[in-house]
Amino acid sequence: MKILKDMKARAEYLPVLAAFKLMGLLPYRSFGAIGRVFGTLLYYLPGFGSLCRVNIHAAFPEKDAREVKAIAHRSLENLVRTLCEFFWACSHPDKFAETVDLTNCRVCAEEGLRRMEDGTGAILVTPHLGNWEFAGRILSQLFHYRMATVVKTARNPYLDRLISSGRSAGDVRILHSKGAARNMKKALDEGYTIGILIDQNTRPRNGGVFVNLFGIPVPVSRAPAVLARSRNRFVAIGTAIRTEGKFNAILRELPKPASEYESDEALIQALTDITEEFIRMAPDQYLWLYRRFQYIPEDVSPEVRKRYPSYARVPSRRFFSMKAKMAQLREMARKE
Repeated sequence: MKILKDMKARAEYLPVLAAFKLMGLLPYRSFGAIGRVFGTLLYYLPGFGSLCRVNIHAAFPEKDAREVKAIAHRSLENLVRTLCEFFWACSHPDKFAETVDLTNCRVCAEEGLRRMEDGTGAILVTPHLGNWEFAGRILSQLFHYRMATVVKTARNPYLDRLISSGRSAGDVRILHSKGAARNMKKALDEGYTIGILIDQNTRPRNGGVFVNLFGIPVPVSRAPAVLARSRNRFVAIGTAIRTEGKFNAILRELPKPASEYESDEALIQALTDITEEFIRMAPDQYLWLYRRFQYIPEDVSPEVRKRYPSYARVPSRRFFSMKAKMAQLREMARKE
């Protein structure tokens, strides 16, 4: 059984490795055409285009069916291009700077470096927008931040090593999601900037909190707030939105210092508000291929409940049990 499992893992890994090598050989300008071809194929696969459309309709109920379809289609094109560009950047780190316009992130990035001169770590959050793999790379490679990125471990060990090797370019430390809370605190104490993807469903029992995204309550990890408020760490949200020429790198600090937020929920809501603002800049570059609106709070109003997609449900009480996880986070913050 173990041998068969390993053979299956290798069979999955080899095509991805071949794609990895191929993207390194292809010219960067070819990824637009590749995105259009394979994005179209994804759109018409069962469950892909339809999931994107229901999510976009939930977020933008004012858009008609034609607009929703166009956004969904281009979103899947963007997903394919992002994967191609990620593999390409791993093979051409010397050319990466040529793809990015730093005008809208330089001031904030330099302020972050100044704030960390005493050795205190910082927190960068980013949504699945534009090329989300580039957000942390911009800070590490172009501004020389010491980055530590939280990632979910792939079930396939060969794929996990391949993807991690790409993400760790430029001496980026990889923090796997299992046991991430303790590892994040350790990295922050060592002066690293923690990179976190903010737009993923985190159950309250695992440290999540419901905040509003496009007026719909969604569960988000409160770890950035717990770790930031205790020592007033520098917190910024960034993205790399694709334009006709270069990526528009955007980095924005929270509206006020982390310690001035009255609760974790308030800080996370502020980050989510900026996330929504970024998504509205380029909704066709957001990853709608995810059940982001999956969980419905019990106390949500009937009007808001109607906005959830058909796949959404009210979770069981086990979804909300979070005493143990929150106790761990609070204890870590107290010991700082």
